[in-house]
Amino acid sequence: MYDSIKDLAKKLLIAHGYHKTTFGVIAKELGITTTNIHYHFGNKNSLVEEVVKEYVAGATAGQKKIWLDETLSLREKLQAEVAYNRNLFRKYNPGGKTRRPWSLIGRLRLESDVLTDEARAALAGFTTEIHAAVEVAVEHASRTGELKRDTPKEDLIFLLTHLVDSLSVFAQDAGGFERVEQFMNSFSVVVLAKYTK
Repeated sequence: MYDSIKDLAKKLLIAHGYHKTTFGVIAKELGITTTNIHYHFGNKNSLVEEVVKEYVAGATAGQKKIWLDETLSLREKLQAEVAYNRNLFRKYNPGGKTRRPWSLIGRLRLESDVLTDEARAALAGFTTEIHAAVEVAVEHASRTGELKRDTPKEDLIFLLTHLVDSLSVFAQDAGGFERVEQFMNSFSVVVLAKYTK
């Protein structure tokens, strides 16, 4: 039951945000009482905090798998990034036609003022971890000669970090996942083509 509550809370938080994710909704969907949820998590903030920390840890691991893979070029890492996010998008938009939110990180950043300090720190930590992984990837590409000597590495790290960090919001605002793919391809053509050999 503990894991079922967390799993449903994650889905509801992604779809409806913090305020519309209530113990009452969770209890009704799972056919349990709100007392059962209180027993496992105490209060809503504790449940949300745990869900956020677990989600961020999984998302961070997924990103590190892409950006720390020394067998992939930067262009291939961008393609892997698109594939990774496409899978998440399709999980919450099965027909591919809707534009429902599909990232807990992107969704809850919009409501961070109501989150606990630890939940906010976990969301901020995701950006820090992405930056560190992208920095390693860019430095590796520079050392191996994939990047040209005149590459503004700090700028490239900044752009890639924030691109990865905001894909879910971009997809929702810009008209679906096709726009994410178009944006990533354009980034490869315009930015990477200039600085990769």
